Amino acid sequence: MRKRIGYHFYATGPYGTNAEPYDGRPASIQDGFNFQGDKQKSKWSTLVREIPRALATGNLDLRPNSHAVQITHDARGRADAVLYLDADGNLQRQRARVVCVAGNAIETPRLLLLSASAMFPDGLANSSGQVGRNYMRHTTGSAYAQFDKPVNMHRGETMAGLIADESRHDPARGFAGGYYLETLSLGVPFLAAFADPGAWGPGFTSILDGYANTAGLWIVGEDMPQETNRVTLNASVTDKHGLPVPNVHFDDHPNDVAMRNHGYKQAELLYEAVGATSVQRTPPYPSTHNLGTARMSAHPEDGVVDEFGRAHDIPNLFVSDGSVFTTGAAANPTLTIVALALRQAEHIVDSLKKQEL
Repeated sequence: MRKRIGYHFYATGPYGTNAEPYDGRPASIQDGFNFQGDKQKSKWSTLVREIPRALATGNLDLRPNSHAVQITHDARGRADAVLYLDADGNLQRQRARVVCVAGNAIETPRLLLLSASAMFPDGLANSSGQVGRNYMRHTTGSAYAQFDKPVNMHRGETMAGLIADESRHDPARGFAGGYYLETLSLGVPFLAAFADPGAWGPGFTSILDGYANTAGLWIVGEDMPQETNRVTLNASVTDKHGLPVPNVHFDDHPNDVAMRNHGYKQAELLYEAVGATSVQRTPPYPSTHNLGTARMSAHPEDGVVDEFGRAHDIPNLFVSDGSVFTTGAAANPTLTIVALALRQAEHIVDSLKKQEL
């Protein structure tokens, strides 16, 4: 690969799953099917780690199957409560000194828009008009290659390999920003759903029949934030609670298309260099890493929250998810979201101690 493609920055191993028992979680069993669910709970997640431990302290009041419908505020414009529907559909009011919203890039702007009032007629934290705008989902695409011998994709970690050579800014390639190539180890259901959506017949079944000899590669890159890519409230369609559902509008930027096509070409060259007999391009997923829609900004007129995720308009309202991203960069965002949430939590604790909240 180094000689034929010129790639130098690649590795198999920069992965967050346990290679051996750690932190109360078992070692991974190297099962590509865990994309359909991590059955052995070796992968870190809040469901596996933080929530059980928080419950054990006795300080967490977890209310599952509840649905937040509105954040209310007092006469000064400070958040004072959250209205939510409980598991039985009853409307409840939870008083709050601080409100942190973590519905990510679709449900967070939906809740802020649903919380419009006479003081905030365009929705909470929306004096800039930026709530719901600049929705991003990463530029993506996949390439699946078949070989003349078994690859045993199902035995590998879901995304255990990474090629970083293309994650640079080099406009000479025909686009700004960059992308990663990540190896995929996926089960048959996922391959069937995304290899060639809507296809049928011998061509499609040959893809599935060749599963044992198949390897996958995912393109994930920085899509351009665009104000017209946005989340709004649907004026006519409601959910089971009678609340407006979110409309999600997304159009590729020409830069996104150029990046994806470059990724397809490089993936094909890569697989041909290691002896693939065929390569199947797949279209981008309908949605992947939802980001943007409550972006950080230094100035209130340019965004929704400050560098700590605090709403510019409401001093005790915070956004604690991927909505705050101003760009998507080229990397999977989970660890950045976690880092920002930890930083925000420390800021909130410090502000409470100083009686600034």
